[in-house]
Amino acid sequence: MSHPDKGKGLRSEPQQRFVKLTDAAVERVELPTGKSQVYLYDSEQPGLALRVRASGGKSWVYLFTKPGVDGTQRKTLGAWPRFKEKDARAAAKIATGDLVRTGDPNAAKREAKQQQLAVKERKTLGELIEAKGPYERALLQRGIVNWQVALSAMRRGLPGHLTKDIRSLTRRQIIADADRIAATGKRGAADDMRKHTHTFLEWCVSRGFVDNNVLAGYRNPKQTRAERVGRRQKGRVLTDDEVIKVWKAAGKLGTFGQLTRLCLLGGPRRSEPTMLEWSRHILDDRITFDEAWTKMGLHHDVPRTQPIDEVLAAAKHFQRAISDYVFPSPKTGGQMSGFTKMVARLIKEAEVARFTMHDLRCTLRTIMSRCGYDNEIQRLCVGQKPRGIDQVYNHDEQWIIRRMAFEAAHDYIAELVGAKRVGKVVRLQRTNPLDPIKAELLGRLREHYAAETA
Repeated sequence: MSHPDKGKGLRSEPQQRFVKLTDAAVERVELPTGKSQVYLYDSEQPGLALRVRASGGKSWVYLFTKPGVDGTQRKTLGAWPRFKEKDARAAAKIATGDLVRTGDPNAAKREAKQQQLAVKERKTLGELIEAKGPYERALLQRGIVNWQVALSAMRRGLPGHLTKDIRSLTRRQIIADADRIAATGKRGAADDMRKHTHTFLEWCVSRGFVDNNVLAGYRNPKQTRAERVGRRQKGRVLTDDEVIKVWKAAGKLGTFGQLTRLCLLGGPRRSEPTMLEWSRHILDDRITFDEAWTKMGLHHDVPRTQPIDEVLAAAKHFQRAISDYVFPSPKTGGQMSGFTKMVARLIKEAEVARFTMHDLRCTLRTIMSRCGYDNEIQRLCVGQKPRGIDQVYNHDEQWIIRRMAFEAAHDYIAELVGAKRVGKVVRLQRTNPLDPIKAELLGRLREHYAAETA
């Protein structure tokens, strides 16, 4: 026979000791001098043995071989004297049966350990997306700007699954919750929940919490013509009359009103002005927005024109001693929040149709277009990514043309609201002011090429 090695199997022993293992015999057994452990093999029941170690411990074991595996394997049956001879022989017979049926008497024990490990490592959806939990830390580490939106969408959209094991979450359950949200008229919220859940499950796969993403490959059904016709167009542009009413109503709403005016003049997303600080972001010639705030991760500057300076001067009246924010919260003095209620109040005060803060961004771009500035300049002005390969190769800020576009748009708005203007409003000029210069340069190149080839 053989005795156990420290590795997977057992190595051969020069002299094997076979005895009838009784309780009396086991009690008399002593470890030979110079040995760290020894195995006594039962002479009556194959596979049954007693393991004696230098520490004085004695335990019953069952020794067996597995097809295709080198060496002898061991299954521990129990420690002596708590485990007597009778118990050991009964356990050895059970192990022999397991060997015949499954080929491995340790299979059941190994599976039980794996199940215990799985229970220990079990993570619920709520544990992963809780405040200061693993997913929140991962989003913050990656510098995700809208991490709060992503977590909120899942917490509100999947309330019935927060206590469930993440591995038990199915596609059908997620889509059912998304359909439930869409049925209340909040189709955008349903799409956001599904999108953020898909991203979250991809993270779970990468961390080993789940084996696969149950939303992988999911696509929304293609919209029918009736759905396209019946669905309200995303975003809208305020008319000139609405711009006047909103501007005047904003002047009555304190610091939020000044933030609204800045959003109309500068085109930032609503959360970006809430992070402006007097000492860091208000420069002599511009207002600067850090790239870490923006959705696209792009630096965004707004030139200080006359209307912008008037907004900043008005904002100083609401400056707080405990805060350096340009537009502090009226209640806490910290970062402003609660836009839903404040926008509703603004709409009521202005007596205009419903709009969002993002619609002010759309309105500024539309005004720039009316002033003759093309889409590429508009995108640069509001901090959107350039199209195609230009974002890789062209790193020119084009600050001069951007400043021209802002000045033209601000003069347009100033003419509407009766504010001071710094220049003449250019309206409905459908060409870029730089186009004549481009045309002149191209003409010179054509003449030069013609002269070279003549």
